[in-house]
Amino acid sequence: MNKKALSLLEIIISMVILALVITGIVNVFVAAKSFIQRSRYRTTGGELGKIFLDPLQVYIRQDTWAGSNCFNTDNASTPASMADCSSVPSEYTIGSSTYTPQYYISNVDTDVKKVKLKITLPSVE
Repeated sequence: MNKKALSLLEIIISMVILALVITGIVNVFVAAKSFIQRSRYRTTGGELGKIFLDPLQVYIRQDTWAGSNCFNTDNASTPASMADCSSVPSEYTIGSSTYTPQYYISNVDTDVKKVKLKITLPSVE
């Protein structure tokens, strides 16, 4: 082989190696974008949970525990009625998206209640 052919082969091999390196770097950026998006969803979910659960703290008082309040429900499979808890939001809007909560309240022990929060996400059109 002559010197010109070896030089051309060397250039082709260098371009293949460079293409593989660039492909790897692009894959890192694509994977990072996916992780960032999932992290945003988790953060949004946590903040929405806080928005919907914080108002319930007002109703955790000994003087109203046995009376009419939103914690009298004991059914983990049916959403609780929040009619007796007026400060609990029935929906929350961020930008153009409206989120709707459902509270599932059940007895864990005689003095302990468990509240599960299911947030209905807006439909994507």
